[in-house]
Amino acid sequence: MYVPRHFRAEELVWPEFHAEHQHRGQTLFMAFDARALVTLDRLRERFGPLVVNDWLWGGEFRLSGLRPLRSGVGAALSQHVFGRAFDCKFRQVAAPEVRAELLAGKLRGPGQVFEHVARIEDFPGMGWFHFDTGNHDAARDGILVVTPHGVQ
Repeated sequence: MYVPRHFRAEELVWPEFHAEHQHRGQTLFMAFDARALVTLDRLRERFGPLVVNDWLWGGEFRLSGLRPLRSGVGAALSQHVFGRAFDCKFRQVAAPEVRAELLAGKLRGPGQVFEHVARIEDFPGMGWFHFDTGNHDAARDGILVVTPHGVQ
C-alpha cells in the first residue's frame, strides 16, 4: 500500500467518508489507485504546494479527490469515484503551466516522473489541474486531453 508523503487522508476524501472511516488510519489510502497517489506526491515535489480538499481547515473544497458515486459532480463514471483522479490547486504555479509541461512530454512516459498520468482536462477558465490514472494507454497514445468539445 502506498502512503503519500505530502498528504493526509483528510485532504483527499470528502468529510463524511473521513468521519465514517477515520478509525481505519492509514488503510484509508487503500481507497485510492497507488499510481494516482504517487503522481500526487510527484506533482507536489515538482510544482510546490497544492491543495486537493481543504474542508478540514474551513475551506470550500470537499470533492476534489475521492467522491461518492452519486455526488452529482462530474461525469457519471468519473475517475474520482474510483480513487484515480485529483483536482489540484497549486499555490506557486498556474494550472495551465502544469498542463503545458506535462503535454510537452519531457516528464512522462515509461520510467518518467509523470508516467502514470492517463488523462488531463483542459476547459476554458479552469483554475485547477485535473489528472487521472484511468484506463488509457498514455505510453502508447499520449495523454488524453478532455476538453469541452470532447477528447483531443
